[in-house]
Amino acid sequence: MPADISGKPDESKSVREATAAALLDRIRSGSLAPGMLLPPERELAAQLGVSRGTLREAIRILDYSGVLDVRTRTGTYVSDGALSKRIELRTHAVLLGEESPLDIMVARRALEPVSARYAALNRHVRDLTVLKKSVREQRRLIDIGEDPDEVDRGFHVAVAIASRNPLLHMLFARVADVMKQRMWMELKHRSRDKGDHQELYLQQHKAIIDAIEIGDSSAAARAMIEHLDAVEEGLLAEVD
Repeated sequence: MPADISGKPDESKSVREATAAALLDRIRSGSLAPGMLLPPERELAAQLGVSRGTLREAIRILDYSGVLDVRTRTGTYVSDGALSKRIELRTHAVLLGEESPLDIMVARRALEPVSARYAALNRHVRDLTVLKKSVREQRRLIDIGEDPDEVDRGFHVAVAIASRNPLLHMLFARVADVMKQRMWMELKHRSRDKGDHQELYLQQHKAIIDAIEIGDSSAAARAMIEHLDAVEEGLLAEVD
């Protein structure tokens, strides 16, 4: 996990975000353990040196990301899963004003296997030409040690286009834009550059094309799911 969420508020962040980071640091250190009730608002705000309004905003951030559990009448508790990798990623993304990489993966899982399935049913010859050209370019960039990320993303957009469903294409195009955010790019690059991940992703792209080319919609969806499984596994491995 990137280590730029500090333990105390500082001038480089908004007071709200820095306060949320300070609370998160207390949870990581164990001074606020999972299941524990937070101190009264006035007391906690004084400890952190912020206003009660700022504290409330910080608590809203952490409640949204799943770190805290705000319960009417009984108070605010540290969630049981506050230190899970998924919540860590979501919290860091919220503090950056971005989308969590794992939330992006949820959206991709909702869209891409369906796109691959319908691409196998509806693809045109020109779609196969575009997809095959994409993996050739991905191969070339890997061989010369250059970043294939844009081509990789373009491959997935091309699958959505091949589905011949303009709504699927529109929705995935939005997801693809979000995949340009800093946090996604950093984690994906670190994951991709380890071991044989680049080769694995390339081979999985080829398997998706093969299924689309022969019109096997079930195989195309399965191949896409296997690819997304590998991408998510790589992302999670990069979270400390």
